[in-house]
Amino acid sequence: MRDYNRLGLSLRDHPLTFLRKDLQEQGILPCRQALNAKDGKRLTVAGLVLVRHRPGSAEGVVFLTLEDETANMNVIIWPDLFDANRRIVLGGQMLAVKGMLQKEGEVVHLVAQEIRDLSELLADVGNRSSADTTADIDSGSERLVVRSRNFH
Repeated sequence: MRDYNRLGLSLRDHPLTFLRKDLQEQGILPCRQALNAKDGKRLTVAGLVLVRHRPGSAEGVVFLTLEDETANMNVIIWPDLFDANRRIVLGGQMLAVKGMLQKEGEVVHLVAQEIRDLSELLADVGNRSSADTTADIDSGSERLVVRSRNFH
């Protein structure tokens, strides 16, 4: 198990599976549920950052892809919001994004209005089970660290 931990691999469920109860208590929807919401709905999702992309042709717009245990969510971050949250957007392994859902046919995006870094929640994932997200932490056990898949 230590080999898997050091390589950032897991034999268990997706990390957000173990955090879902905490996220629901904060009003954060699973990505699959958000994808099925109506165009224009304001909502909050959270996920591991899979991709950060700021193409030169996009005039400062940042495109993120977040992943939770249910689906992926594409996020659009306008330049002014990016500038105000630069450190969070570039450094966060797990982000919560509040925004407005934008649907055009099969294409779905969340246009970000607020961004929060939830990376600190990942530190406790290895000490939780999917049945009990508030499991006691054994002070003698090795703490599992989950790394995001950053491409920037």
